[in-house]
Amino acid sequence: MKQHDIPTFLAQKKVYFLLITLGLIAKILLLPVRTGDFVGFLQPWLNFIQSHGYFSSLKYNFYDYTPAYIYILILIAKIGLNPLICIKITSIFFEYIAAFFVGKIAGLKFKTLPMVWIAMAIVPLLPSVLLNSSYLSQCDSIYAAFVFGSIYFLFIQKQLLSVLMLGIAFSFKMQFVMLLPFYFVMLLRGNIRWHYFLLVPAVFIVSLLPAFVMGRSLTGLLNIYLSQADHYPFLTLNFPNIYIFFDNAFYQPIKIIGMIITFVFTFVFGIVLSLKKFKFSFDQWVRLVFLSAIVIPFLLPGMHERYMYLGDISGVLYWLILRKKPLIPLGIWLISLYSYIRCSRFNDVLPMKPAFVLYFAVIFFTVIDFIQHFENESEIIYKK
Repeated sequence: MKQHDIPTFLAQKKVYFLLITLGLIAKILLLPVRTGDFVGFLQPWLNFIQSHGYFSSLKYNFYDYTPAYIYILILIAKIGLNPLICIKITSIFFEYIAAFFVGKIAGLKFKTLPMVWIAMAIVPLLPSVLLNSSYLSQCDSIYAAFVFGSIYFLFIQKQLLSVLMLGIAFSFKMQFVMLLPFYFVMLLRGNIRWHYFLLVPAVFIVSLLPAFVMGRSLTGLLNIYLSQADHYPFLTLNFPNIYIFFDNAFYQPIKIIGMIITFVFTFVFGIVLSLKKFKFSFDQWVRLVFLSAIVIPFLLPGMHERYMYLGDISGVLYWLILRKKPLIPLGIWLISLYSYIRCSRFNDVLPMKPAFVLYFAVIFFTVIDFIQHFENESEIIYKK
């Protein structure tokens, strides 16, 4: 692929080094900001860790994240430096790891271009990525880094390493499920051996062992994601999916119906795309990654403003690979930004329906793009 095949400004080294610098400056300026996520959750957890013997605190049920992230908080508490800064720097570090893998994936097609540096210039500057780590002290970048690492290793036929990375992602957050349609199609088409997926629960269980050894109930640890799901009993939290049209008074039955619909969609979608008449090019696999990451949050109940994180980053990959459809990922980035803004004092003045219309339109045009680009060629040859 020649240099002139991508937007001209991306071929200029000065531009992406400038963007990387601007991203770092923006993150540094946001480091001292304390928000409710830190004051209401992370800081009390750190105080509890310090007052209960650091690793000894693992025996107590004082957190609603998985133990994998609590281990990081324990190390931060042990270091003794400014915990707010350490938490944010940890998440920012993983932003760049996620961007690195996005660049590596794009580099499979554009071998002569510095795609890693281009991705590192763009991904950390996405509004949702910038706000998530540098402003809100959140840690979605950690699981996202391992998810995109998993995708990269899958594309270069390192199946075991790919699923191992997926297991690590699951050990931090359950939101990797946004890409289940992609992995299900990969499984059905024989691109991943089925038994490799046993690594995902195995890695998760291994991640629980330190907390179990310290005295935490195994049942409580295994049920941690179920507890998370019921912690906020809302069909949607500032996220413009189909559940904005339903009364939260019917939360439980609608939640169950929504989960069934999502499961049936994933199953039927996978079965259809496993048919041999559909030939996947590299570009088509990238389309499927993006489509999975934006459709599942649209169908699943209980989505928060942060649950488009994989969709936002995969939108960068979609744009870098396909180039001619910038409005599609731009629409997703705007939806995420709108959701973040709505999760503030603007909650009551910003309507959800306009964002829903944009979200639906993005999905519609992404599906059309996906359907139109099945190629009558041989199956994808993975590049090493």
